[in-house]
Amino acid sequence: MIKQKNLPHKFWGEAVLTAAYILNKCPTKKLKVVPEEAWCRRKPSVKHLKVFGSLCYKHVPDAKRTKLEDKSEIMILICYHPTGAYKLLIVWGYLRTPKLIVV
Repeated sequence: MIKQKNLPHKFWGEAVLTAAYILNKCPTKKLKVVPEEAWCRRKPSVKHLKVFGSLCYKHVPDAKRTKLEDKSEIMILICYHPTGAYKLLIVWGYLRTPKLIVV
């Protein structure tokens, strides 16, 4: 996953967490149900799933920008959080640190 999206190797942990998160939401032949459904007794939602390493846009609030600045920042999706948050990597600028964005 990391090699396909040309991401730095330091994000291998997030790639493993993302793979496990998605596998827990996929049906298996042995259980005949989704692992998360077998564990929590509720059907998981997959509406929020996006492609690992895909470009996304984070909204910049009006208070943090001037009138002529962009209303969003381009970022890369690198991980999910069970609460519905996404871990995003800043693409443009000097920072290259992941940032947790709550949706």
